[in-house]
Amino acid sequence: MKVKKQIFVLFLTMLVGIPILSAQNKKEQKAEVVKKIIISRDYRISVDTYIHPRRDPILLDEFDNSIEIRNDSIFSNLLYLEQADIPYGRRGAELFFQAPLKKYTMDIDKKKNVHIKFLANTTIGNCNFYIKVYPNGSASIYITLQQGKSANFLGKLNMRGEETESL
Repeated sequence: MKVKKQIFVLFLTMLVGIPILSAQNKKEQKAEVVKKIIISRDYRISVDTYIHPRRDPILLDEFDNSIEIRNDSIFSNLLYLEQADIPYGRRGAELFFQAPLKKYTMDIDKKKNVHIKFLANTTIGNCNFYIKVYPNGSASIYITLQQGKSANFLGKLNMRGEETESL
């Protein structure tokens, strides 16, 4: 009787343990895919939330708000609701520009968060970017403009289909 009970407990432990290990493995795989995409310096972050400094966050679902890094350039298409003296584009005040990257650095911490810092010299002046990409692909973007104003955004790293098929 005691042997049957031990076998049952062992079997139950295996049944519960395998899915947990599988989920942890998938998280680790996704973190590796995120790291691989960021290291390639060819990625896009789709932005869905503007964090307003004095009001509630604003969802940005009407337009294609994003930043894209391609080699040594940034392509920014972000709505910016704070400052009226930014040159106007097609939909109001925005951070809409293409510029070369300067002082691009990337670090990965113990929790596998990727920290990216760079400077972009744009038509509106220098913009300092700090981007934190989490292992699950979500990202926070903090931009400091030359005039001392700042902007915060939340978004998600675009994962390519072929890289996420294995997950």
